[in-house]
Amino acid sequence: MLAMPDTRKALLRGAFFIVCLSVQSVFADTCSQVGDSEPVLVRHVIDGDTLELRDGRRLRLIGINTPEIGRRGEASEPFAQAARRRLQQLTEAQPLLLSVGGDPKDHYGRTLGHLFASGTNIEAQLLREGLGYALAVPPNIDLVECHAAAERVARQGSLGVWEGAASTPASQVSSGGFQIVRGRVQSVSKAGKFYWLELDGPLVLRIAQRETDYVRAIPVEQLAGKDVEARGWVIDRDRGQLKPGHKPFILPIEHSFMLQRP
Repeated sequence: MLAMPDTRKALLRGAFFIVCLSVQSVFADTCSQVGDSEPVLVRHVIDGDTLELRDGRRLRLIGINTPEIGRRGEASEPFAQAARRRLQQLTEAQPLLLSVGGDPKDHYGRTLGHLFASGTNIEAQLLREGLGYALAVPPNIDLVECHAAAERVARQGSLGVWEGAASTPASQVSSGGFQIVRGRVQSVSKAGKFYWLELDGPLVLRIAQRETDYVRAIPVEQLAGKDVEARGWVIDRDRGQLKPGHKPFILPIEHSFMLQRP
């Protein structure tokens, strides 16, 4: 039997890899229903990721963060109203199925869950249209691959929130709140229970040292000098208690999806 040329082997391996990725993307994009579910109806849509159900519960959708609607005279963020209107369209006057997360409530007392309409995952639909950002907040990560795939469609098509600059340079971070930032890791250190990844500018990333499936995929000690993109809620430290040499902004990373190489 003739030996297969190395070039052809490489091409076949590459083709197999592409096919596998395509198959994974198809399955990931279906966002299958997870866990037990219950029928619910929506009374009111508050914003692009929060609703009030007819049974009185306030529901925060898992796996997505949509732009903030302005309160008390403040301007809404771009696409905030569009996300709210689209969520209204997707949920109004029709039966829905709710799958509550393993962690059932957030610190505001809101129910955390996934919504499905006729088998379609509502969060994935919003992400696919560029009306929000995908999140991975353990332990509620059952649909993270699906949500990432949906967001990727919008990002590659420059839809909605991805029309302009996708992320903020770490050197320009000047406030707290949800952000996607990019920068170069200047140094990696260990202190207490955490790894600290200092980026160029006033921001430091914090990753727990504990070995969990959520962060195990992050090659923390190999990231010095590398460009990264991180997402999540930036914490503005109390400047009055800030120790000399410490950066004023912290971005905690709890899942590998929230820290990636661009």
